[in-house]
Amino acid sequence: MTLTINKMRVTIEDRAGAGLRERLHQRLSGASELRCPEHDRPVTAVSIHARENGWFDATWTTCCETLEQQAVAIVKERL
Repeated sequence: MTLTINKMRVTIEDRAGAGLRERLHQRLSGASELRCPEHDRPVTAVSIHARENGWFDATWTTCCETLEQQAVAIVKERL
């Protein structure tokens, strides 16, 4: 499944169904509004791979590590 939030490309691999998508929507909306203070660029994309018990692995596409760390901080909490 792929969805776009404010032009950020999001890919979610969820074996458990639509539940993860609903819980992540609000956090991903916040991450999509981030802009790098140095390069003035947004987060480009994130791929989310669901795991058991509400945990997930995410791969971020950003202009720099600083922006990636900000995005991770928004969505890293256990769902």
